[in-house]
Amino acid sequence: MKTFAILVVLALPAAAQQSTFTSATERFAWWANAGWIDFTTSRPNPGDGVRVSDTRLSGYAWSANTGWINFGDGSPTDGIRYANTDGADSGVNHDGAGNLTGLAWAANTGWINFGWATAEDPDRPRFDLITGQFSGYAWSPNTGWITLGTGLLRTVVMAVEDADQDGISDAWELAQAGNLTDLSGTGDADDDGFTDAEEYCADTPPLIPDMGLRVIKFDRDLITGINTIVWTSSPARVYCLESNSALAPLKWVEESKVPGAADDSTLGTIFSNLPANFYRIQAKKPLAP
Repeated sequence: MKTFAILVVLALPAAAQQSTFTSATERFAWWANAGWIDFTTSRPNPGDGVRVSDTRLSGYAWSANTGWINFGDGSPTDGIRYANTDGADSGVNHDGAGNLTGLAWAANTGWINFGWATAEDPDRPRFDLITGQFSGYAWSPNTGWITLGTGLLRTVVMAVEDADQDGISDAWELAQAGNLTDLSGTGDADDDGFTDAEEYCADTPPLIPDMGLRVIKFDRDLITGINTIVWTSSPARVYCLESNSALAPLKWVEESKVPGAADDSTLGTIFSNLPANFYRIQAKKPLAP
């Protein structure tokens, strides 16, 4: 008799880390008409540099030929993303799934548009949620295209603001509940058995019961040994598929790491010819340590 089991595990993120472009070599974009752009700089003030968070970018990059480039001050009016309707609330936004929009500002050359492309355009500016590598292009009406996909631009982590230190992103709390008080790390606002922190980890609605991470389909091909698993998912999360021949916690083997699909479910496959096996799915924040 063959035995198979599936577990769902929520891997809560570690404490937020603020620096994101820490590699000495993977910090450069290319401006066709102005040369290299350095995303880790001390200009215009010591400690400045571009920082990638779960909802936006902030800080300054430096071009030796055109000066500093402002990606936003990190404090949008709504606490989530820049409105980009006036200069006081402008910057580059991140949708959580790696896609970038909005406006940066170069003092000597004007606005730089990160929102020029459609969602389906392969050249739209974005970064990979697993590797942190940037790709695509931004557009400056005055000086042309900026290449992000140089192979030399990678954010090491994705920073998270957590003013109330409850283990939940402030921007996520504001988007879900409208404040920083209704949700907490150990609370369960919708009383569905998943804590608010676990709902955040899986990017599931914390105020709607029974919407937590779960497996919705499992198939096994006895001839090929291919196990197909489908689970509820978010495009703003990464999922680790793991297997174990016995329920021994220290023997779980990571089979693959899968970014969440664009819709509300993701499919993964694992090969096994064992007579009995166990599987689990862990939801993780992208680029988390």
